[in-house]
Amino acid sequence: MQEAGLSFRVNLTDYLDTGLFLDHRITRGMVRDEAKGKRVLNLFCYTGSFSVYAAAGGATRVDSVDLSKTYLAWAEENMKLNGGMGSPDCRFIHADVKQWLDETPTDFYDLVIMDPPTFSNSKRMKDFLDIQLDHASLINKTLRAMKTGGTLYFSTNYRKFQLEKEKITAASIRDITNATTPFDFQGKLFRWCYLIIK
Repeated sequence: MQEAGLSFRVNLTDYLDTGLFLDHRITRGMVRDEAKGKRVLNLFCYTGSFSVYAAAGGATRVDSVDLSKTYLAWAEENMKLNGGMGSPDCRFIHADVKQWLDETPTDFYDLVIMDPPTFSNSKRMKDFLDIQLDHASLINKTLRAMKTGGTLYFSTNYRKFQLEKEKITAASIRDITNATTPFDFQGKLFRWCYLIIK
């Protein structure tokens, strides 16, 4: 299928998820508008739609990280469907995000997208992930990997989520849930979205 002039492979029969979360289309557009000349990191990248948008926006490097080899292969296919978008330096990294962030260089990325699962206890993970318990630590680790002034888009589908601002070492945090919710999801969508600046 096509969205905003970009192509994505979707699966309407085999999975609960199709491979493209339509409720994030505004946020994807924001990433494309900001990506030019930037190093972009897509954590819990799923099928890489944010990565494709970043590449389309002129990012110089796009790193996509996920624990699922299936989704990483899908993400790579989506990038290829769009011709590599001018061939930025793209990496598809098979890793546990919580552990991978501990080894990431500091002050490296300009723009980061993080849309983690609410909970995960995959056998491939060293530890389980509970987004309410772990989000402040995850965000702080991500901020450490970002340049000063860098942008992080953080979102979660956990309905009872409460952002622990006092634990996050950011220059600013803004709730952009309403601004990033498309009209056809108004009143039907249970997710949060935040714009966090280092």
